[in-house]
Amino acid sequence: MPTAQQGDLRAKTSTISLVYLTQRMAGENWFQNIGTADLILGIKVTQLDGKIILDQRHYSEALLDLYGMGDCKEVSTFLIPNEHLGPATEDEINLFKNVSVNFRSAIGSINYLSTATRPDLAHEVSSLSQYLENPGIQDWKGFLHILRYVKGSQELGLHYFRKGKEGITGYCNADWGKCRLTRRSVSGYLALFGNCLFMWKTRKQQSISTLTAEAKYKSLCNLTSELLWLKQWANEVNIEKSQAPIQIWSDNQSCINTANSDSNFNNKRMKHVDIQLHF
Repeated sequence: MPTAQQGDLRAKTSTISLVYLTQRMAGENWFQNIGTADLILGIKVTQLDGKIILDQRHYSEALLDLYGMGDCKEVSTFLIPNEHLGPATEDEINLFKNVSVNFRSAIGSINYLSTATRPDLAHEVSSLSQYLENPGIQDWKGFLHILRYVKGSQELGLHYFRKGKEGITGYCNADWGKCRLTRRSVSGYLALFGNCLFMWKTRKQQSISTLTAEAKYKSLCNLTSELLWLKQWANEVNIEKSQAPIQIWSDNQSCINTANSDSNFNNKRMKHVDIQLHF
């Protein structure tokens, strides 16, 4: 039985080899070419002149209906104002048990949005993911608040342009001492090929930072490591041949000064950073 393929998805190949491979596989009934990709694993693909748009409007609608939020009131922010997440108390855990919902499954469903086409959800989803073992009623309210935000922003997605500026650009930041339980900071960064967003991540840092600049420098180093690998990979598959240097942006002047000067690491307060982060 032939397997239907929704469209042509490839990183790099020549037109001649693609035609040959398509004819060969179709001739042996390995697949059927049914045209241009339209829907991939719940991700809507809209192909326009010189641009591709990826969004998950249909997935978002199904998710809202699944949790009874199809007619909910929309909100403009994904965070509950003045709300700080933390380990749930016993009373909060018991209150959540009355809801009779699989919290791990709920977070997994919203995480697919945040990792596929909605980088704006990444921070809050990452925060809620810390409490999968013993969720409380406040964690559940946080999840429902995200759904209310999704309700009012279903049209958001990723835009990829055929033409644009060359090179890789990264942006990084960190929330110093964000975790109230461990006092570890949280890194956040993203990267673009030209004008196209292709990578984003938020995660708790592995060690405690005693300075704001240290927390932000860790985020900068983590992003640098990933981008160096990605640039090498992009060159190998012929996606990115630009010789332009990778640009990385930070909003902390002390972090920038540290990155631009080797002498800063002679300071005993920064020696551990030199050992830990300079690869």
